Amino acid sequence: MERNLPRKLDTEILKQLATEQLVEIIIEEGKSIEKLTNRVVEIEKLKVSRDLDSIRLWKAPSGNILKKTENQQQDKPE
Repeated sequence: MERNLPRKLDTEILKQLATEQLVEIIIEEGKSIEKLTNRVVEIEKLKVSRDLDSIRLWKAPSGNILKKTENQQQDKPE
């Protein structure tokens, strides 16, 4: 598909274009929108993944807390 289309598409330029050229513009714009939408979805997935990783790093594993408490109780003489 050739890109002999004007760079800035204002109303007057669009009115002068043939139907085939307008269809090309619409198809190209649709493809661009789809690519951008996919990028946004990927960015949102990365944000969620990053947030989950951040939570995992700051949250102490519950097993370690129980073991530490049990060890402290075993070390104390009764």
